Amino acid sequence: MRRQKRYDFLRLAALMSFLIMFAWGCAPKQPTLKSVDMLSTPNLLVEADAAWNSKHYEAAELYYSKLLERQDLVKSELPIIYTRLAEASYQNKHYHQARIALEKWANLDSAALNNPMWERTYLNTMNVLGKTERLQNHLKWVLENKAVPWGTRVEVAKWFNGYFMEKGDYERALDVLDGFYKQAPDRASRMGMEQAFLQQISLDSDKIVTTLAEQVTAENLWRFPYALVGFEKEVRLASDKEQWSAAWRNLRNLSANADLADIAPLENKLAELEEEYGLPRIGLALALPITGPYAKVGVKILRGAGLAQWRLAQEGIDIDMRVINTEVTGWDKRLAELPGHYSVVGGPLRVNAFKKLYESAAPGDRVLDQRAFFTFLATLGDLEEGKDAWRFFTSRNDEVRSLVKLAVNELNIKDLAIFYPEEKFGRTMAETFYREAYPLGGRIKGMQSYPSRDLKKWGKRVGKLLKVPADFSENKDAPLKQPDFGAVFLPDGWNQAQTLLPNFFFYEGDQLVFLGPGLWSRALDSAKDIDEHYYRLAVCPGAWWEYSEGGRTLQSALTEEGLGHADFWVALGYDFLRFAGKLGAMPSKWDADEVNKRIAAAQDMDFSMAPMTWDESGVGSQELFLFSPVRNGKQLVNADKITARVVRAKARREKRVEAYEKRMEEEKAKQENSIF
Repeated sequence: MRRQKRYDFLRLAALMSFLIMFAWGCAPKQPTLKSVDMLSTPNLLVEADAAWNSKHYEAAELYYSKLLERQDLVKSELPIIYTRLAEASYQNKHYHQARIALEKWANLDSAALNNPMWERTYLNTMNVLGKTERLQNHLKWVLENKAVPWGTRVEVAKWFNGYFMEKGDYERALDVLDGFYKQAPDRASRMGMEQAFLQQISLDSDKIVTTLAEQVTAENLWRFPYALVGFEKEVRLASDKEQWSAAWRNLRNLSANADLADIAPLENKLAELEEEYGLPRIGLALALPITGPYAKVGVKILRGAGLAQWRLAQEGIDIDMRVINTEVTGWDKRLAELPGHYSVVGGPLRVNAFKKLYESAAPGDRVLDQRAFFTFLATLGDLEEGKDAWRFFTSRNDEVRSLVKLAVNELNIKDLAIFYPEEKFGRTMAETFYREAYPLGGRIKGMQSYPSRDLKKWGKRVGKLLKVPADFSENKDAPLKQPDFGAVFLPDGWNQAQTLLPNFFFYEGDQLVFLGPGLWSRALDSAKDIDEHYYRLAVCPGAWWEYSEGGRTLQSALTEEGLGHADFWVALGYDFLRFAGKLGAMPSKWDADEVNKRIAAAQDMDFSMAPMTWDESGVGSQELFLFSPVRNGKQLVNADKITARVVRAKARREKRVEAYEKRMEEEKAKQENSIF
C-alpha cells in the first residue's frame, strides 16, 4: 500500500515537472534509448502520455513499448498502454507491432473487443496486412455477437462499409449496413444509422450514387439503406425538368412507404424540392372504343381508369387524362395532335386500330414513335415488344405457360396433346402451346385439327386424335386403348367446348384433363347451370378473380364511389392508370430504354387483376389465375382434387376393362361348352 502511494506520488511529481518545463517553453526532446532506460517508470509514463497527446507517435511507440518491460508497472495501466502502443505503431506503419499489441490487449482483457478504438485499429491493421480472411471472420463474429455494445458495432459497420466502397464492392458495402441495421436494439439506434448514412451519401459524387443505385431492387427498395440510396438518386435528378415528374413520383413513394425509423428527413427534402420545382402534372391518353360494338368494353375500362384518377388525386397526384374514341374517323390524327406531355397512351383495344398507328407512315413519322403505347392486346404482331410498343394485357404465352406448368409441375402430366380449330386463333394458340410446352417439361404426343364450322366432323376428328380403331362401331362394348397423353389443349371458345367435350367422353376420354384458353374464363363469369359432369377435369386461365385480395379492394372502392360492379375490364383500366401514374411524364427525347427503366420501378404495385411484370427488355408477362368450371361459374383450381379425380376415372376404367374381359372369358367358355 505504501509502495503504491509512493508510486503515485512520484508519478504526480514527474507530471508537475513536465508541466513546468512545458510552460517555460521547454518541451521535452525525444530521449535516446539510454535516457529512456534511465527514467523511472512514473516519469516514463508521463513522457509517453505527453508524446501521445502531442501525436508524436514515434516517441509514443518507444515509450509505451519500454513501459511494458518494467517490472514495477501497475497492471491497471496495461489496457491504455496497449491501446496507445497499437495505435502509435499503426501510425508509424509498424503494422506487425500494432497487431501484437492488439492481440496482447485482447488476451489481457476480453472486453477490449468492445472498445471502438480497439476495433478501428484492429480492422485498419488487418487491412494493411492483407488479412482478408481475418476481416471476413471478424465481421461475421461482430454480427453474431450481440454482447458487443451497439456503439462499437456501428463503428464496425461504418468501417466495413468504407472498406467495401474502396474496393468497389458496392453490393457488400450496402449489405453490411443492412445487416447491422436489422440488429439495431431500438428506434433511436436505427435513426442514428439513417442520419449518418444520409449525411454520408449526400456528400458522395453523382457517379458513386448512380453506381450504388444499381444495387437497389424491387425487393429491397423500401428498406435501409437501399431506400435512402434510391431517394438520393432521385434527388439528383430533380433539377432536370424532363426527369422531375418521374423523380417526384419516386421520391413521393419512398417518403410515404419506406420502412425507416425516421421518415421526416425525406419528407422535408421532398417539400423543399416541391417548393423549388412545383408539383408535376402527368399527361395520359386512352385510345378506346367508346361507341360501336365494343363500346361496353371501352366504357368499363374508362370507369376503372376514372376511379384510379380520382383516388390518385386524393393523394396529391394529378393525372391529366384524355380519351380518344377509336371508333370515330380521324381518331389517330387527333391522338397525334395532342400536346407532347401526353407521352403515355393506353390502348388501343383492337388490332385494326393499333395497325393504324404504324402501317401508313414511315418509321420515325409514325404516331407510334411519338408516344409510349401500352396496348390492350395479346400480341403486338410483327412489332417488337419493349421497343416499338408495350403490352398491358394477357398474352397467349401467359395462358399457355400457366396451363403447361399446372399439368407438368402440379398434376405430373408431361404427355400432352392439342386439338385445335382450323382458323387463325386456333392455329396460333396451337403453335404457341407446341412451342412453350417443351421448355417447361411437356411432350406433345398428339396434334389434330378440326373444321371450326363443320360440327358433324368434330366427333371423327376427336376419334382420330384418340386413335380410335376404324371398327369401333362394330363393337362399342370393347374398351378402347387409352391415349398416350394425359391432358389435351382445346383453344376454342366456351360454346364450342360444350360440344367438343362430350365427344371425348364418348370415346372414353373421361380421364383426360382438358386445358382451355382464357376465353373460357371470361365466359364463365356469366355462365349458369353448367353440366359439371364434363368439366370436372377442365381447367382454364384468367386474369380476373373477384375474390382475390386485389379484386375485393377494387370492388370496395367502386362501391364506395357508387360505380357498380368490378370485372376484368374495369380492373384493367384501374390498374393501368395507376401504373401509368407511376411511370410519370416521359422526357421529350425518351427512348425504349428510358421506358423500360421506368417500368422496372412502376411494376412494383398492388394489382387488382392478376399481377403483371416486365423483364429488362420491356416484355411483359402475367401470372394468371387458374379456374375450374362449376355449376354457376368458376372456382380456383385445386390440383390435388383434379389428381384424385383422374385417379378415380382411371380406376373406373380398370374395373370396366376387368368386367369386359371377364365377360369375354365367360362367353368363350359357353361357346366351348356348346361345341362339345
